[in-house]
Amino acid sequence: MGEQAGGWRAARIAVSLACCECKSRNYKTTKAPDQVVSLKKFCKQCKKHTVHNETK
Repeated sequence: MGEQAGGWRAARIAVSLACCECKSRNYKTTKAPDQVVSLKKFCKQCKKHTVHNETK
């Protein structure tokens, strides 16, 4: 019901994803307010796949 067009939908929050190793902010995404985002993505500065955690 909340996913229907024109219906009520929970607000999403914009966050940046920062590399855990070099702290470079490489990606932007959205998340639900009660969610914690941690993804394994490619870092251009480290030149390898690393864990990226959310930052504001």
